[in-house]
Amino acid sequence: MTQESKVKTDKIEQPESHFQSPTDVVKDRKLSREEKKTALNTWEQDEHQLLTASNEGMPASEEGLDKEDHNKLGEVIRAKDKIGQPPKHKPSH
Repeated sequence: MTQESKVKTDKIEQPESHFQSPTDVVKDRKLSREEKKTALNTWEQDEHQLLTASNEGMPASEEGLDKEDHNKLGEVIRAKDKIGQPPKHKPSH
């Protein structure tokens, strides 16, 4: 695997580590539309998990230390809308 393909794979599997916001995923010219969809799906799932954990009183180790640290679920959903992909609805319990 080349360094470039490893970076691309990391962007898709861990988008929050490579992009400041979900909109930056949409703007990335090196990712295909399908890769962007996968990255945003990953980010959406991660945000759902963080929100669930936070609601259950289990904050992440760094959560809440920075005023700017907030859930980006809404940003992910808006970014997915820009590439024509509806959000995945999490089933109710």
